[in-house]
Amino acid sequence: MKRILRISLLSITLLFACGLLLLETDLSPKKILEKINENTKEYKANIGIGYADNQITYQNNQKKYPLLSVFKLHVAVAVLNKINQENLTTDSHIKINKTDIKEKTYSPMREKYGIKDLELSIYELLYYMVAESDNNACDILINWVGGIDSVAKYIHSIGLSATEIKVTEDTMNREDITQYQNKAPLNEILKLLKMIDNKHLFAEELHKELLSIMQSTQTGTNKIKKYLPQDLRVAHKTGSSSRLQDGKKIADNDVAIIGQGDKRYYLVVMVSDSYESDETNAEIIAKISQQIYTKELEK
Repeated sequence: MKRILRISLLSITLLFACGLLLLETDLSPKKILEKINENTKEYKANIGIGYADNQITYQNNQKKYPLLSVFKLHVAVAVLNKINQENLTTDSHIKINKTDIKEKTYSPMREKYGIKDLELSIYELLYYMVAESDNNACDILINWVGGIDSVAKYIHSIGLSATEIKVTEDTMNREDITQYQNKAPLNEILKLLKMIDNKHLFAEELHKELLSIMQSTQTGTNKIKKYLPQDLRVAHKTGSSSRLQDGKKIADNDVAIIGQGDKRYYLVVMVSDSYESDETNAEIIAKISQQIYTKELEK
C-alpha cells in the first residue's frame, strides 16, 4: 500500500474500523495488542504502545520515547515526595518571582494572573502543571524541589533507572531539539502510572490528590479519552511537541490510568518522529484506546 503524508480522518476511521474486525475474540490479550500494533504500520511515525493490567504487561518495542509534557507527572511525584518528607500539605504556599513567569510559553496561569510577584498554593501549581499543562507552573515546581537534577534523582530512586529527566520547559521552549532529552521506555512509564495508582510512593491522601488532578486534565480530549464512555475514570497526562524544520513532529503522547468499578488498566501511547498531521496523531491514539477498551469489555 502506498504511504501518504497526510491521511484524512475518514480514512483513519475506516482503517481502524477494519482493524477492529481483525481482532478475533479468541485471541490472547498479547496477540490482540500485537494486532493493534500491526494496524499502525502504515503511518509515517514511530508509535509506541504500552499496556498493563493485573495479569499482563505489553510493550511493542524497547525504544525510549521523548516525554514532552508527560514528564510533568515525574515532576509532580517529586513535588509530592518533598511535601511528604517535610510534613507539608498541598495547601502550603510558594512565593513566585515575576522573573519566573515566562511570557513566550504556554501558561494558563500567566493568562489568569499576569506577570507579577505571586504567592500560590502547591495544589494550584500542581493543578496548572498537570491538568492544564502549564509550563511556567512546571518550572516553578522544578525549582522548588531543587532543580531538574533533583527530579531525576528522585525518579531513579523509585526504580525508574532508564528514565532520563534532563531539561526544563524553559530549555525545551528555547531550543526545539532539546525536546528529545526527557525520555523514557514504555515499561517505565507504565510502572510510574501503576505506582501513582497503587499509592505506595507517599501518603495516600497525596496520591488521591494527584489522581484527582489527572482526572481533571483539560488537554488532549481528542486522544485516549475521545471514544471512551464519559462515565469511565480516566486519569491521564498528555504531551505534545514542536515540529522541526522538515515538518517532523517530535512527539504526540497520552498516558492514562483507566478504571471502571474495581477494574483498571494502564495505557501508554507515544507517537514520535511523526510526519502525520496533529489531527492524525491524535486519532491514532484515540483509536488505539478505543480498540483496547473494546477488548477490555469482553474480559
